[in-house]
Amino acid sequence: MILRLPARKSRAGRALLSALLVAGTVGATPLVAQISLTLQSDTATNPRTSEADVAAGQRVFRTSCAICHGAEGEGGAGPPLTRGDFRHGSSDRALFRNILTGIRGTGMAGVYRPDTQIWQVVSYVRSLAKGGGDVEIPGDPERGRRLFETRGGCPDCHRIDGHGGRLGPDLSALGWRRSPAHIRESLLEPDRAIEDDERTVRVKTGAGENATGVLLSEDTFSIRLLDENENLRAFSKSDLVEIDKPGTSLMPPMGGFFRGRELDDLVAYLYSLRKE
Repeated sequence: MILRLPARKSRAGRALLSALLVAGTVGATPLVAQISLTLQSDTATNPRTSEADVAAGQRVFRTSCAICHGAEGEGGAGPPLTRGDFRHGSSDRALFRNILTGIRGTGMAGVYRPDTQIWQVVSYVRSLAKGGGDVEIPGDPERGRRLFETRGGCPDCHRIDGHGGRLGPDLSALGWRRSPAHIRESLLEPDRAIEDDERTVRVKTGAGENATGVLLSEDTFSIRLLDENENLRAFSKSDLVEIDKPGTSLMPPMGGFFRGRELDDLVAYLYSLRKE
């Protein structure tokens, strides 16, 4: 974030800076929107679209965005940006807001830069779609759907459009959130990149009871998890003799269930899931 305040900050200035820093940890930030001249106005069209602006936007993108979206917008932990349409808005103004303030409820944090630089990032993101639009991948989504439903127990843990288990992440909009390469990697090496809501925890009580599941919440005195049978379990830490967080996923590597063309089909199906 770039925020310039007087060397001798007033109480109000210190409060503003503190609020911005706190707000920056939670995604979309109304306070950041309030200090953006663009979002205070009715500006709807990108005013910074020259080749020089695209190049400047690329530099900011490589520094602040590429870690999730890939150096060329090909996607990774974040979605590909080469399609030209986006789940949370595709207009210039929507892109500006999402880049500056982040998107609440997703892994997208805000890029706190001056308005001019944000518009330049918008120009660079627009330029990515000119290289071919959506990602072309091998595989048949319909065959992949049948494999998902009948092989490897996928629906036992994952929900799609309201159907399936709750132990794993909901996959209804996976194609908006992940690149094909990231989906394939997650299938073959599920321990490699675990999201916060996928963390495994194992506990053992003083009475010898064991429970394993997905960590839902934890504080100083208690811990809550969704166990392998989708039961909500709550434990007082004073009753526990062991808490283990192994940093692994409950999902096994799926290479034992899907290989070659089948894996291509499954990835194609999962990437096709783009519920609004």
